[in-house]
Formats: sequence, structure tokens, C-alpha cells
Amino acid sequence: MDPQQQVIAYYHRLESRLGYTLLLGGTKHFGWYPPGSERLPMRKALTLMEDRLGRALDLLGGALVLDAGCGRGAVALRMATTFGLRVEGVDILPGDIRRARRRAARGGATDRTHFQVMDYRRLRFPDGHFDGAYTMETLVHAPDSAAVLGELHRVLKPGGRLVLFEYSLAPRRELSARQRRVFDAITAESAMHGLPGFVHGRFPALLGAAGFRDVAVEDVSERMLPMLRRLARLFWAPYQLSRPLGMQRRLVNAMAAVEAYRYRAVWRYNIVTASTPPRPT
Repeated sequence: MDPQQQVIAYYHRLESRLGYTLLLGGTKHFGWYPPGSERLPMRKALTLMEDRLGRALDLLGGALVLDAGCGRGAVALRMATTFGLRVEGVDILPGDIRRARRRAARGGATDRTHFQVMDYRRLRFPDGHFDGAYTMETLVHAPDSAAVLGELHRVLKPGGRLVLFEYSLAPRRELSARQRRVFDAITAESAMHGLPGFVHGRFPALLGAAGFRDVAVEDVSERMLPMLRRLARLFWAPYQLSRPLGMQRRLVNAMAAVEAYRYRAVWRYNIVTASTPPRPT
């Protein structure tokens, strides 16, 4: 199956559709838990993670921003209503784009948001079009992350701001045989084509090769682990029941929650920031 079709198939799974809708309210990212707030309601934590993105973008109101992999538009709507940004959202799932448009209409943000079906490997925007761009746990699905980064660099203005919320893994040689099997299965079943290349410490080189500068990487795993722990507890029983039947790969989100929490020492949740070179003076 084509890599893009694998991503679409993952999001069309019944497990994915139910989980993202019922548990996360249509969002597709983790939540942010300030120190001492481990009991924070999940929906509030999701909003705080979006606010963390807005602060990382650090753009003035009215700036034009690309949401690369916008899903159902929750993040874009937050960027528009709370941070005063204008957002162009693109995604490969037509159903999600329709939901994003409806969400923007309900939120009164149709004048500040626009959503369309588009592959972020081949963006239909002119060079230097955006003040900023971001991915929220979506670059990991790209079969060619270097091509996506190249496109993001192309459509950003000189001095434009890029923010990525993405995972990274320890080098493969540092993983046990079981850890390799588990993360290989999660990567394959959830179509996270980019994850094998997102090794700890490699983001500066990846972004530098695409032309970005001032790359900074912050490990914020501790701020999202309370949500992962909650999901691991929720999915533990279904996952354990699926294993004797050889069906655990069909419950990839349950497997990912349980196993990622078990092996939380070998992966990270990162905020990566960078900029394009300023216009020569």
C-alpha cells in the first residue's frame, strides 16, 4: 500500500475514529500538564498543549501560519481565537477538512481560518507565503520528512518561524530486542513512517539540511506523560486480552499507549523550533 494510503487507513480504523472522537474530542495530540497538575482533566490539558504551541510560535496577531496536518481543526481554531493568528490548514483526509470547516464556523473563526485537502509534501502555496508553520505530531507520518521540511522552508518568509511537536527514539542499538519489535509494530501499524529517522539529537541536522537555522530542541516528555499514563491504564485490559489472540496489532493505539508508557525511557516528546534565514540586507 502507498505510504499516504497507509496513513489514511490508520485514521480510518474504527479504533482510531472512536478514540480520537470520544476521548480527545476530535483532536490528535497529547496534552500538557504543568508540574503538580497530573489530575488535570484531559480536555483542559489538550488546550494547554495548544497554548504551548502558540507561545512557541511567538508571532504577532494577524500573522499568517500554516497548520501542516490540521486534522479536524482544533489546533488551528485555538491559534486563531486565542493568539489572533490567521491559519491555513491542510490535511490529506477530506472528512477531517469538512469537520474543521464546521468547527471553525461554530467557533466564529471562518474569517481567520481556511482548510483544504492537500499533501504537505507538495504544497500549493507560493514561495515565502507564510510567517510561520507548525506540525503537531504529524511530521512523524511523512514517508519523506526531508521533502516536507523542504516544502515548509520554501513557503516560509525570510525570518519565518517553524515549530514541530514530534517524537524521537533512542538509537536502535540501544533498544532491547523486545523494544525494537514493539516500536517496529507501532510504527508500521500507525503509519509513522518518519519515526525511525527521528533519533535523539538528529533534529538539528534534519532541519539544517532543509535550510533552517537557530534550531532548538526541548524535551518536554514529563509534561505529557500524565496523559499517556492515563491512556495506558485505560487500554491495559483490552491490550492484554488481544495478545493471546494475536490481535494486538489491530489495537495499535492501545498497544502504543501501554508499551510507550512501559518503555518511556527510550523515547521523547520534543518541541523543535527553528527559523528561516532573514532577508539579506
